[in-house]
Amino acid sequence: MTYNIFLVDSCDPGAMAEALAEIFQVPVEEVDVADADGDQEDRYWDALVSCEYSHVHGNVSISLDIYAQDSVKRRPTEAQFSAALARRIGTPVLYPPQESPMSAHSLVTPEGVVTRARLDETEDEEPSFTVAAVEAFIENLPDVPVKHLPEVVREQKIATPLSDSFEEAFKGLADSGDGPQHLAVTAEVAEAVRVAGSCLAAWEKLARRVESNWEPSGWFPLEFYRETLGYRDDIEGYLRQLPESVAVLCRRYLDKVDSLYKELTVEDKEHVVVDDRDEPPAGSVQKAWWWYRRPEPMPWES
Repeated sequence: MTYNIFLVDSCDPGAMAEALAEIFQVPVEEVDVADADGDQEDRYWDALVSCEYSHVHGNVSISLDIYAQDSVKRRPTEAQFSAALARRIGTPVLYPPQESPMSAHSLVTPEGVVTRARLDETEDEEPSFTVAAVEAFIENLPDVPVKHLPEVVREQKIATPLSDSFEEAFKGLADSGDGPQHLAVTAEVAEAVRVAGSCLAAWEKLARRVESNWEPSGWFPLEFYRETLGYRDDIEGYLRQLPESVAVLCRRYLDKVDSLYKELTVEDKEHVVVDDRDEPPAGSVQKAWWWYRRPEPMPWES
């Protein structure tokens, strides 16, 4: 198993070897710690645990590439490993996001505090790595701004059982006795179903976030909220491109999500969501009803 992490502060190679031996429960003699840019002749290439480190520029100090052979019985997850290492060597550890490479790194302190950190990398020949923002104050990074990171919210995995059911129901309809030709499932129709299903999933994710009180982050950007309402607008257009039987099927699940959204939101009498830029001119047709409802309390103010 491989672990790719960053340390905020430097660590003595001997202390690193001892920490890795404890974490993986192997003899310290079976841990090889080496500078990736140093002399490789004395490396113990058959070690049970290998660790290459590189000093980097920026407000983090070291990048580590650690490999534990399959014969090592204790191989913790990346999050478990990072927490154990931070505790043993006394410095925060950053490890890659689980959601997407576009999201923010996770950061764990020696005290076990876990937060998210935006790690910027330059494109120089010798790149620097800088923690540009964190979602909780980190004593070892006192000058780094503390703020919400929208990329974390965007990449969160949210269950969408109704959207998933629509996808399965469509497959069943296409495989029914009438067959795909009856549904006229051309490439254009298939693409319309795919995009309509994607918009439906985004719409359901918003309703599920409201339902869970915006867990796990506890907040949601207004920009993303408006973006999702736009996806709800788009569904109406894609419904008109679908064969009637598929449109009826999609509408069945869409109505369920709409009902959930209505149940969980209140009338937006102040038009907070539809701001001056988006609000139609007086006397023109208003936006659809979902633009005039909002959660209470508003998650972008937390």
